[in-house]
Amino acid sequence: MLFSVQDIVDIVRGHIENKTEIQGRIEELRVGRPAELRIAGPSHLAYFFSRSFENDLPLSNPGILITAPSFVQPLRQSGLPLWKTAAVISVKDPYFAMAVLSEKFAKHFSSVAHVPSHEAEDQGNQLSAEPAEVHPTAVISQGVKIGRGVRIGAFCVIEEGAVIEDRAVLYSGCMIGPGCHIGSESVLFPRVTLYENVVLGRRVRIHSGSVIGSDGFGYAPVKVNGRVSHHQKIYHLGTVVIEDDVEIGANSCVDRATLGETRIGKGAKLDNVVHIGHNARLDEGAIICGGTCLAGNATVGKFAYVGGLTGIGNHVHVGDGANVGALAMVTKDVPAGGTAVGNPQREYREHFRAHALLNKLLLDRRSKENG
Repeated sequence: MLFSVQDIVDIVRGHIENKTEIQGRIEELRVGRPAELRIAGPSHLAYFFSRSFENDLPLSNPGILITAPSFVQPLRQSGLPLWKTAAVISVKDPYFAMAVLSEKFAKHFSSVAHVPSHEAEDQGNQLSAEPAEVHPTAVISQGVKIGRGVRIGAFCVIEEGAVIEDRAVLYSGCMIGPGCHIGSESVLFPRVTLYENVVLGRRVRIHSGSVIGSDGFGYAPVKVNGRVSHHQKIYHLGTVVIEDDVEIGANSCVDRATLGETRIGKGAKLDNVVHIGHNARLDEGAIICGGTCLAGNATVGKFAYVGGLTGIGNHVHVGDGANVGALAMVTKDVPAGGTAVGNPQREYREHFRAHALLNKLLLDRRSKENG
């Protein structure tokens, strides 16, 4: 699939900044795929919206360059050949433009992208007319409901009472427990495990090795003569509900609730190796970066960001739109729109004021020692 300059302009709603210089070439320019700036050639689309990549510009010769308005004048004055050979298109938010274009290219170049079929509403009857494809090695229990266009890979196991809606995809080795419900167009990559009665909404993506619905971590200490002798397991009898358009990275775990539900809200995104404890809740659009752990009953509000390798304590609430820095240990609530960094947890400005004071104390001490 080749994209013309006008195709790209229409998709990103951009503006050609060097139309005069490339007037004779606009109609003939075509790009087939995106590429890194430093290796981009005439058939590639490239991006430049960070000064950290400016040393790559002299090496680059893309057919189309996406950039930000603030970079247009420096590019015009740079004297680089690409100003006269590439279509330089400016957009207000190049990063968002890259995301939108990635979907367009993924339809043609990725066998595992599973771009949601936005045409489904218009072509729903046609798309749902496809029969399900079930690999002969898959083990399907009686009473499983499988929708139209579903694809089930080799060695999958689907237990009694499960429902798999139209156009969902299960890669090889997935285990679907009894009573699970998988929404339409959801994708489970290889070796995903759903314990019993887990509910997935539409267009959910769960990457390889993730486990949804395993027991939470709960044990009651048993004491003999005032001392703990062993632990009584608390069996978790709740479930996990994952709403529409959620993506969960590889090797992540979402524990089932003790009672009730652990819930991942619409459009939330979890990175690789994330742990969500029993009865925790992520609200709509929450972002959880890699290696983060939420303890039981922790909650993260709408469109809040939680940095990597962060711990959020039991019953702690991170408010809507809050930002939690990487490696933080969050032991108290973070207000809506607030910030939290470090261990012990501090608000962003307080954290860096404390570090500035500590650095000053260290410098004063060294000065005295050397003085």
